[in-house]
Order: sequence, then structure tokens, then C-alpha cells
Amino acid sequence: MIHPFIVFGIRIQYAKYEKFYFVAPGGRIKLSTHSTTVSFQFSVQWYSNIPSYNPKFLNISASDSQPSIVDVFFVNSRVTAETRASAITIPLDEDYDRADQIKNLRSVLIFDGPNENATCLGSAYQLLYSNRQWVSTGKFLTIVQLKPLSYTSGSQLLIQDFETTKEINEYQGVGGPGILPIVMDASKQASAFSTYSPYGFAYDCLLNITGTGTLDVYYGGITESKSNLIASYSVSTAAPNLPQLLRGVVRTYVLTGGIATVNIKRYGYFCNHIDKNMNGFITSREYKTNLTLPYSQDSLYYYSKGLFNYTLNLQTVDLSQNKSLQLTITNNKTNVLNVVYNSSNPPMLNTVLSGVGNEMDVFYKADYDSKKGGFYIDFTATKVKASAAKTYGLLVIFAILWAPFF
Repeated sequence: MIHPFIVFGIRIQYAKYEKFYFVAPGGRIKLSTHSTTVSFQFSVQWYSNIPSYNPKFLNISASDSQPSIVDVFFVNSRVTAETRASAITIPLDEDYDRADQIKNLRSVLIFDGPNENATCLGSAYQLLYSNRQWVSTGKFLTIVQLKPLSYTSGSQLLIQDFETTKEINEYQGVGGPGILPIVMDASKQASAFSTYSPYGFAYDCLLNITGTGTLDVYYGGITESKSNLIASYSVSTAAPNLPQLLRGVVRTYVLTGGIATVNIKRYGYFCNHIDKNMNGFITSREYKTNLTLPYSQDSLYYYSKGLFNYTLNLQTVDLSQNKSLQLTITNNKTNVLNVVYNSSNPPMLNTVLSGVGNEMDVFYKADYDSKKGGFYIDFTATKVKASAAKTYGLLVIFAILWAPFF
């Protein structure tokens, strides 16, 4: 990055130091500039052997619904695939020192084989900006950080068996602050991107889609059985079902048959604040993943400035081993609906619950380390006109006053 400033009327520019990494027995460095009054400083560190420490061994299969995650911080991994290994880089979400941390991905090298003596495919930095998956020629892939740096935490390598991703041409890893527009070209072959959040703590807000094609969303990676497919959108008709909050640890978006721009927001504020009619779904973070995630309560809150008629239709829920699910609808902090389901009080599935209010909450509780099947709820939110809201209030009061007489 160039930093200009002026001293005694003279414009001076300087650049912060950057580190570059090469796997070669030697080479040349060529530096060029348009100005003649430039000085360069650089240092070279030579390693006769690539350092190896705390290796992590990964075995991946074409039947895996959840990709393997390799944290690039102090990484040293040996991957064995059932067929061939596929890798993409997912950058960190944090904004602080983001540029430097991403540049330091140059230190993470990927080798096409069982060790560092194999052909080097390149760095995690190059992989990030390639918008492609890198695939091993055989079953093995080796990932090594040449010199561990303190500023690479947060970025991940997502590893899968190529059998599950072989139909994808473009494949991006997506992360970062703000609204992220992702352009996907699936006019000739499927295009995909994946996001990641540790233990499913964060989530995506799928804001909108423009263009053409069909967008499939998986909790995890792509599966032939589509057992972990959570939603499928025809791009041209998706608007009434968006925005949509999406959970899971890894989320994979696959576009087929068109060209589209997908806008997502990490940590989905826009999905929790309702200002228009919505028709979507709510899930727990581990739903359809078969993962055991450590938490004791999973909470989701939806707010609206005005009154909305909320409907909740519970399709499935795991209430074994002391688990419970609480659904509430409130109007100005007053309960309109408040139900708690557990093994002693199971729900009647596929039954619509509704209420008019300005907040809807979902609480799923379980033992911290227990295996959780999670839940899936279809929901709608329909804006209520002021006159209708007053009528609704009168009807509720009338029903309460006259209930004892029927």
C-alpha cells in the first residue's frame, strides 16, 4: 500500500513492508518504477527445509455432507481424499487489519501430493483470488505455512472430495464485513460460493438475488442426495421469500442455468428486522448438518416497527434428552403467544400458530454437549393495517370477556 505525504514541499511516497514467499532453489527479484528517485529495501530469508509442526491428518469422503475446515493459523495438514481433494480459501469476516491478514495468506502453501516435496500449486492467497477450486491430481493434498504469522487467524481453507464439486466451474470463498455482492456466472457450468462461521455462531442474511437461474443453498457442502439442501430459489421469483436468515457452519450456494448477483450480509441484521411481508423459514444452527455443536441455548429474535401478523408452522424438532423449544409472539413486551414444547409436552407438527405483534422469538434449549437434531419452522409475517390491528384488539378483548359464557 502506497502512503503519500509532503515534506518541505517535496511529495514523498512510501510503502509498508510486505512479505512474499517462493518455493524454488533460487531466483531473481526485479523491481521497476516510473520514477528515478526511488530506493528499495528488502531482506531475504532462506529455509533449506520447509518447517513441519503439529501435523493434522484429514480424511475426506465423497459421502461427506460437511466439508473439512483447516484454519490457516499455524496450519500443517495432510489431506487424504476418497477420489481427489478440492480446496478453496474463505477469508476472515473481521474488518480490523483485514488487508494485512489476507496478504499474509501468501505464507500458506498448498502442495499436490502427500508431502512438501510434491508440486506446489500456489498459496492460499492466490487460491482466494482465483475464484476457482484447486484440485489434487491424486488422493493427497498437503498444506503448510512457511513461517507462522500472528496475523492470519480467521481465514480458512475449505476441503472437500472433488467428486461432490466436480460439476462446479467458478467456486469462491466469501467472507467479510458489510453487504457482499457475489456475481455468479452459471451460463455454461454451475457456479458456487461458500461461507463459514465457527460452531455456527454467525449466520448469513440472504438479502436478494437478481438475474437468471436457480440458486440452491446447502447447510454444508454439495451432496448428490441433497439431504442437506435447505432452500432452492428460482432467481426471477425469489423476492417474496427474501431476505432469509441462513444457519449452519458452512453454507454453500450453487447457481445453475443463468447469471446472477447474490447479495448477502454476514450477521444478518436485515433478516431480523422486518419491514415488509415475509415468507420464509427458521432453523437451528445444526439442522441437517449431523454436527454436534456446543451450546445450551439457540436464540433467534425478529423485530418489526409496526404490527405484523406472524404465523409459525413447526415441521420438525428434536426434543429428546431434556431439549425444549419455546415460541413467543409479543406486542410491546406483552405476550400474544407463548408456548413451550418438550418431551412431556410435544407439539402437533404442521399446525399453524399465529399472533399479531411487533416481536417474534424462538428459543431452543439443550444440554451443552448433547447431540442436537434441531428444528425447522415455516413462518410468515404480514403487515397489519392500523384499522385491522384495532379490530383485532377488540376481538381479542371480546373473546376474553365472553369466553366464560360459552
